Amino acid sequence: MQAKTSGEAPQSERAMFVLAASMAVGGSIILVYSAQAPDLGKFLSSAGVALVVACSALLSGGFLGFLFGIPRTLQQGSSPSPSPEERTAGELKDGRQETSYAVNTNLEQISDWLTKILVGVGLTQIATIPAALKEFADYVGPGLGDYPGSRIFAIAMLLFFTINGFLISYLWTRFYLAGALKRADASSRLAAVETKLDMMDINARALSMVSRVLNKEQSGSAPSQDELSAAVAAASDDTKAQIFRQAAWQRHDTWRSLPDKPKMERTIPVFRALIASDTENVYHANHGQLGFALKDQRNPDWAGARDELTEAIKLRGDWRASGMTPWYELVRAMCYIRLDPAFKNNTASDARTRQAITADLEVAFADADTRDAAIGDEVVTEWMELNGLTASSLTPPGD
Repeated sequence: MQAKTSGEAPQSERAMFVLAASMAVGGSIILVYSAQAPDLGKFLSSAGVALVVACSALLSGGFLGFLFGIPRTLQQGSSPSPSPEERTAGELKDGRQETSYAVNTNLEQISDWLTKILVGVGLTQIATIPAALKEFADYVGPGLGDYPGSRIFAIAMLLFFTINGFLISYLWTRFYLAGALKRADASSRLAAVETKLDMMDINARALSMVSRVLNKEQSGSAPSQDELSAAVAAASDDTKAQIFRQAAWQRHDTWRSLPDKPKMERTIPVFRALIASDTENVYHANHGQLGFALKDQRNPDWAGARDELTEAIKLRGDWRASGMTPWYELVRAMCYIRLDPAFKNNTASDARTRQAITADLEVAFADADTRDAAIGDEVVTEWMELNGLTASSLTPPGD
């Protein structure tokens, strides 16, 4: 519990004790009043009505006390400087502020609205209160036994229990509810900080594993594919994007030179982990980069590269609409050629294979960069010669 000042706890407990004692006195007075009944049935009837009226007045006063006692949340004006933990929970690494949420204060606003209305209406109708009390006494008096003092007792009981209910609810709200709300807000902030710190640990673990995979010379054994996939899947989207960029740049910088091939091949498990983490299968670049890496490794996996590039093309859609260069189609055509038994025998491809390769090459020849790359590749030009195709026949009209 929140620590209290030396005088706060005794004062609140003393006040609540006095009010509880007054309630006990009020209940005793009801029994004493009902004891004047001539028989048991009359006693039970008047006592029951008195208790029901007393409880109703107590609840009504308690509701008013709760409305008047609800603490207000400070929401405007300058806020104090955040602690390092709060800055960690509220800021992203690039300094941008993350979306935060305020406490719902609808109850406070309703309380403020109702209290102002009640006070305003009460002040305007204060002259009618005596008549309303007399009407109440005339209505309740018969139920209290209709004794000579029943009407006076009804009014006194109404005021006594309403005021007691108001004070009990008001003091409880002021003494205890404010502290409970503060503790709840503090717990929420602490939970947010702990969640953010946990996410930072998860992201750091994923980045550390990826670094160990991409840089084999680092200390410690490289994690297994399952361990790497699990760590990457748990990371945030921003961290996954960072991991992708790191692996993509390493593949791009090392695929051409044979001595660098081992370093390029280390990106393969990273791309596989990124694909496994993409449960909705929306990122084509993961498949495309893996396809490039499988094709360029020392022992090329032509079939695996073809399948990954096919998936990348499906997810990307039309290359013109995506604003990308059709490298996927060109490299897939290279894979098809390498997998073609007829090409290995230095003969023309069958109709089905020729159609698949030609379709990819037609897309590649529609862009200047991939067309130049295709013309400069010996395997592609050799296949074109075997199948009677030329650069002009594959280039769309007008290009």
